[in-house]
Amino acid sequence: MMIAGTGMSDKATRIEWIDEFKGFVLLLVCFYHIEQGFSNVSMGMLHLSALRMSAFFFISGMLFSTRRFSDFKSYFIHKTRVLLIPYILLSLLFLALDPILYHFEWFPRAPRMTIMNIKPEITGVWDYLYWNLAKIFIAGKSSIGSGPLWFVFTLYSVSLMFYGVMVITKRIESWIPSLRSRMTVAGIAIASLIAGWLLYKNHIRLPLGIERDLTVLFFFTCGWICREPIKNLSGSLHNNNQGTALRRCSGTLLTAGIALISFVLYAFVENPDPNFSIMNNVLGKSLGIFLASSFFGIAGLVATFIVADKLPNIAPIRIAKGILRNISRNALVILAVHWWILLVLRIVFKSELDKPGTAYLSAIIVTVAVTIAIPIFRCKLYKLLGKEKVSIRESLRIRD
Repeated sequence: MMIAGTGMSDKATRIEWIDEFKGFVLLLVCFYHIEQGFSNVSMGMLHLSALRMSAFFFISGMLFSTRRFSDFKSYFIHKTRVLLIPYILLSLLFLALDPILYHFEWFPRAPRMTIMNIKPEITGVWDYLYWNLAKIFIAGKSSIGSGPLWFVFTLYSVSLMFYGVMVITKRIESWIPSLRSRMTVAGIAIASLIAGWLLYKNHIRLPLGIERDLTVLFFFTCGWICREPIKNLSGSLHNNNQGTALRRCSGTLLTAGIALISFVLYAFVENPDPNFSIMNNVLGKSLGIFLASSFFGIAGLVATFIVADKLPNIAPIRIAKGILRNISRNALVILAVHWWILLVLRIVFKSELDKPGTAYLSAIIVTVAVTIAIPIFRCKLYKLLGKEKVSIRESLRIRD
């Protein structure tokens, strides 16, 4: 269940459905970007904007752990190695591969840049390069060529912030022993969300995406607060004691019911206009709608994957789960490569591809390209990912 930004790597603690959950959310991100890049592709991804990234940060917070780190310094060094350095190196690599740098006449076809409310006037390659570097190092949103890596930088920032929250919580408890840690953490999370909302409503953008960090910290914290109840629910459905068989069956039905009701409520409250965007800290017209849609979506996904973990281990289900776990293991590669491929298709071949029927070929092209890229990065360019070298077979493995 290891997720970038967590300290949990002990195989004995792995929970496969969490890897599958993470892989599924990443898949939704890829589908959304395909739909976003081609007007003739429609997969309903706009309606999932309120849950994709909030769900990812929720599950990351659920797995937050400092058990392997004795102090903040060791935690900081680890997170810098596995998150910040890959963010910088991959951002620079895909900036170097950006087709606009080599054929500036394509610039009008590229995604527009906005950096801390600045819409730069770009008249040449050097302007384009300068503002891409500003996106990477000042806005914390990566380069145009690797846009989704903003998530990696945000996860890095929020992980360090939450470590600070835990330190503050312990100190407050030493002053006021009657306070419970979860209450203190919840209070800090709510204050962080309010700050993120106020910055959004006042159109304030801060360096390094601090405004979105404040919003994301809320979901990250909620994941940490909910981890024990979720762990207990998941564990109760896997109790092999014969005396609890009826209880286990009832628990499965209850969890399935929670998933169904959550998705129905999500469909009822979700509103894709204006589009929610954690990356830009765009939270819609109503904080209540944003929170309700996010939490109904998260609850539905969590319950669904807990129930799916109980499905028979037949070949189609086993293969589907294996693919999702592989996506989870190769998240950094997939986030960067799928976007770069789409950028090239959008800039160079959009007029040929973006037609009814043929536009969906972009999904096939992206899938093939990412599949080829995974072993290249995991076997040859693994240092860019902050990971160890693995074999081609291991990098593409979908079986346990």
